[in-house]
Amino acid sequence: MLRTKKAKKKGFDGEFDITPMIDVVLLLLIFFMVSARMAPQNTAKLPKAKNGDIAAMHDAVVLVVKAGTGEVASVSTPAGKRFSTDAETQSGEIAEYVESSLQDPRKKYVLIQGEPRVLTSEIVRIQIAVGSVLTPEKEIMIAVEH
Repeated sequence: MLRTKKAKKKGFDGEFDITPMIDVVLLLLIFFMVSARMAPQNTAKLPKAKNGDIAAMHDAVVLVVKAGTGEVASVSTPAGKRFSTDAETQSGEIAEYVESSLQDPRKKYVLIQGEPRVLTSEIVRIQIAVGSVLTPEKEIMIAVEH
């Protein structure tokens, strides 16, 4: 009888090959980086207010915000004066307009009046521009047309 030599089984060496796992993780990372949107693109449908303070137009500096043709909202005064369509320039113009308008002692707050299709990020950008020139006793109010 012939005996063949059996190959010795290799024992576990205590290390895993993690190269395939790293490949999968990097592919997932690339997928999520490519498919993610960095700027908020969704509009938020706000609920109708049940009660709140009445905002008198003659006591406020009013900014009318409408959805623009691009990513930047169209901002104007109630009289029809439009601000720039460039986001940075527009923020500066809004700040200057609000600061000069608040010199009138009758103006108690700033009213941002927007239409429902305006992106929330644009309202926040305008609110930040207005807030940069507000004094502590002045307030910002936001109204949404429906």
